[in-house]
Amino acid sequence: MKFNQYVLILGMGMFFCANVANAAPSNQVPKTIHLTANINDSLFVSKPDGSSWYDVEEVKAVDYKQQKFAATLPIRVWSKNESFKLTLAQPLKMSNGNYEMPNAKVTVDTGAGSKSLDTGTATEIKQTEKSGSEYDQVYNLNINLDAPIAVNDLSIGGNYSGDLVMLFEPVVTAP
Repeated sequence: MKFNQYVLILGMGMFFCANVANAAPSNQVPKTIHLTANINDSLFVSKPDGSSWYDVEEVKAVDYKQQKFAATLPIRVWSKNESFKLTLAQPLKMSNGNYEMPNAKVTVDTGAGSKSLDTGTATEIKQTEKSGSEYDQVYNLNINLDAPIAVNDLSIGGNYSGDLVMLFEPVVTAP
């Protein structure tokens, strides 16, 4: 064989090896995650850390009898307006499939005292902590429920779950 043929064979071998080395493994699976962002320049609601919101929280028994359950969740409201409206968008219902926890009550502690949140009725909350030209304040959201009463000796034990859905709206004031 001539030197030129060796060079050609060596060059072709390197070409094919380079393509095989750069090829994606056939067992890779590409995945895409759709991301969204919402920037609201008049109202922002979060945990006190200012960066996240609640996912799953536990209401706990008030005492060993497990007849009353409660949870207190601090919420931070940042707003350009002095007031905002808070509405319970749907009734709070916690169920285990057989029973529902009755007497659900949701309140928010404000500078003007505790305010009850009712389904479909907007409660206006005036912010008192001003930071420059904006308002930034932490409130306690209180959730209270009673244990269900057993019917026909069917146990009330088990895991109860439900959704607390609230609507926060800025109150627009005339300039």
